[in-house]
Amino acid sequence: MMDSEAVDALAVDGSGAPTGGEPVAAAGLPSGPRLTFWDLALTVVAGGMCFLAALFGLKLALGPHRMAAMIKGGDPSALVLLFAVFFAVIVVAVWIGVVRHGPAASELLGLRPVARRWWWLAPLCVLLASVVLDEGVLRLLHAITGIDLTPQTSHVIAGLATSLPLALTTTVAIGLLGPFAEELLFRGLVFGYVEGRFGGRAAWATSSVLFAAAHIEPAHVALVLPIGILLGWVRLRSFSLWPCVVAHVVNNSIVVWAAYLLP
Repeated sequence: MMDSEAVDALAVDGSGAPTGGEPVAAAGLPSGPRLTFWDLALTVVAGGMCFLAALFGLKLALGPHRMAAMIKGGDPSALVLLFAVFFAVIVVAVWIGVVRHGPAASELLGLRPVARRWWWLAPLCVLLASVVLDEGVLRLLHAITGIDLTPQTSHVIAGLATSLPLALTTTVAIGLLGPFAEELLFRGLVFGYVEGRFGGRAAWATSSVLFAAAHIEPAHVALVLPIGILLGWVRLRSFSLWPCVVAHVVNNSIVVWAAYLLP
């Protein structure tokens, strides 16, 4: 007899095969190659080294004056470049961490096709609603208490998307590259590692909490946690990272263009 989690994982599409195409062991854990602690450690080390090298390269390219202005928020284009470099470093670091697995690396990160088409629609609809809900809740609290609880990140994005060219470049950095990097790290690497050791539900919980905690600011953590829980559930049930990436891209892009169109 398999436990309920194993039964969930073996949900079929009518052909008797797992909907996500992932082999599942009798204990409810993925069979075959698994991510290990050394994959996580190598990712962290590679990320730190790559980021230091990237900062050195930025300093050479921009010069000390633009670097100082960027840190103070006085150079939006340079700050957008910093975001792009930061997220690119995450992608490179994760890939360095898992490349030793060869062709299996993409599968281990969840970069596989989605078996059921509706998985593309469900997270998009809910995340679109979450943007409206978050904005409504923040405005309501501001009207009642007079306290602005808008996360600082939202103010930063508003300061970046001040013109059409900046809105476009911000969309590339924060709306496209950022979501892919974050999903690859949290619901790709972290989810895959925890799932291989403790099962899908533990991976769902761990990746959701770490994803929210990474946003640091309490107000932002509170707003991001429900989204992380939703995306973790989609990752668990669809066996794929791609629906999470698409939903996250839509969410972040809406935030960027809302900041540009509704200052």
